Amino acid sequence: MDILYSMPGQSHRLFINFIYACPNSCFFCVDFKGDTFYGFDLKRGKRPTQADILAALNQFENKRDIKEIYFCGIGEPLLVYDLVLEVAKRTREIFGNKVLLGINTSGTFFKANPEVGFCKYFDIVQVSLNAENELKYNEICRPKFKGAYKTVMHFLNALKKYIVENQIPVKVELSVVDTSNGTHLPKWASDNGDIPLPDFDKCKVIADGFGWDLKIKTLLEDSHL
Repeated sequence: MDILYSMPGQSHRLFINFIYACPNSCFFCVDFKGDTFYGFDLKRGKRPTQADILAALNQFENKRDIKEIYFCGIGEPLLVYDLVLEVAKRTREIFGNKVLLGINTSGTFFKANPEVGFCKYFDIVQVSLNAENELKYNEICRPKFKGAYKTVMHFLNALKKYIVENQIPVKVELSVVDTSNGTHLPKWASDNGDIPLPDFDKCKVIADGFGWDLKIKTLLEDSHL
């Protein structure tokens, strides 16, 4: 399993792959598009330890080129909550305070571990909203436990409360994936024909209610070069 990875044309941006596991199974996920992601293996092999991740970061050659670092991967990084916190602290020491530190989460980890204090270690928290209600969320994200959408809403409310009460200088951004281009979906998903699409206007109302931005993400055309 590769610990660090990047995307074509984004040499300033580095991603850390914490875990190949997720409470969701979103039908558009690159997990279903092949065994590798732009040549990086984000699935196979043992889960990296703190020592593994820190060694990879310390050994990374082009530190000066990196402007942004995201805790991401094909999975939910906050399933390994304590590991994320420790690595976030050390990443600042390795790359300096000028690098933007971000994390991508679905918020579904919150069911088993209702904690939001992680946000104080990041400059930006990106939360995959992906739908305007529970029915649509179940169709798009295919969660592995009941009440996942409610869990996401509980997480967002707790996160907002914590940020306001503790005056945390972190940007929060909600996101939805535009699934309208079926040619960029895994073949088995596009062959189904009736592809669920989030209501962007209603998702924006949700984001506005928290005072956060909504980002509409386009599907990756391909993840294999």
